[in-house]
Amino acid sequence: MPRHKGDHKKLFVLPTPLLDSPIASRVLELETLRSRELTGTTPPWIFFGVKNLFQTVESVISTHIEGNNTTIAAYVEAARRIKKKVNADEKIRMILNLENALKDIEKDVNSDTVFDKDFILDLHKKVVDGLDPGQEGEGDTRPGAYRNEHREIQNSQHVLPQHTDVRDLMNQLIKFINTDVPHTMELIKIALVHHRFVWIHPFGNGNGRVVRLLTYAMLARAGYIDKDGARLLDPTAVFGSNKLTYYDKLSGADDLSEKGSMDWCEYMLSGLTEEIHKIDQLLDGDFTKRKIIVPAITFAHEKQKITKLERDMLLVCVDKNLVSASDFRDLFPANTSHVRISQVINKLRQQNLIEPVRPGARKYMLCMNHNLLTTGILRKLDENGFLPPLQPGISNQTV
Repeated sequence: MPRHKGDHKKLFVLPTPLLDSPIASRVLELETLRSRELTGTTPPWIFFGVKNLFQTVESVISTHIEGNNTTIAAYVEAARRIKKKVNADEKIRMILNLENALKDIEKDVNSDTVFDKDFILDLHKKVVDGLDPGQEGEGDTRPGAYRNEHREIQNSQHVLPQHTDVRDLMNQLIKFINTDVPHTMELIKIALVHHRFVWIHPFGNGNGRVVRLLTYAMLARAGYIDKDGARLLDPTAVFGSNKLTYYDKLSGADDLSEKGSMDWCEYMLSGLTEEIHKIDQLLDGDFTKRKIIVPAITFAHEKQKITKLERDMLLVCVDKNLVSASDFRDLFPANTSHVRISQVINKLRQQNLIEPVRPGARKYMLCMNHNLLTTGILRKLDENGFLPPLQPGISNQTV
């Protein structure tokens, strides 16, 4: 039976955890992690490169939750080859949409961002852009607009609100999102917003993808994701490591009881804590280079994706962090001309293996995303426990 509208009053009431409860401990730990000054030996280009990779992983995992079984390795290879999104098939395009939306969030969201209706509708438009709106597709007949008909969630006992209630409920949710709360309650609010958005189910399709993007944006606004690269987090890994648990925890809060809501918040915040601790290892530059990047370069050479000379040049990039043409001189015969060295450098640039530190500069840094190194780097991240175990066969994929 549909819920009485009086139950809607429970939607936007923050549960108050007891001081000795597990969730209160999680909030305190996460607040400490957010506030601490990060130090480490990992150079900035690694943080930016890994952050971009995590956005790729985030996008693939989000679509896995929706039933898209494209592996990370397969997506990376497809994305590297595709010049325009229109050339991608439905599954690859679905992931590209999310990756592009994450980049926009990284660029645009800051501590002063207000998440209004237009922001949420725009997220939906980006999520379903160019996707099939038919019954078997992942698009929507109303991109960037709330649903205008009753919907049901397959294999769920939750009765969705009527479409006539969606606009009012979303207005209340948006007001709740932008309500100032004490720092100690901000994470609980973010977790609750995630569930309440799914509970309302405002769109015909793409609700899960939109809410996971919105959660990423809220965490970025709250300072848990740093666009300057020093603070990394892959929140979708919390949900994607076991999508059945994710759905069960969401369902457990559907009765809007304080216990169900608290259980959901504890699940989400516990996952965030584990992710932050795990990713903190990447602050150790020696670990990141020795365990992740150098083996990936070696792997690409072993698979004959790059030449020995290209391998050695990339290893120089890792060792020196920022390089110029003179740093490669010892890798070439003594009589090699500057023109020849420049030609090899340009080939690396064309392959997106290195890039200038800024447009027009003659100093270069290693690139890690959407190129011949990416699959190897993802393998090493996976082997060292940085990726959730949802990628079927990633450790056995060939480049």
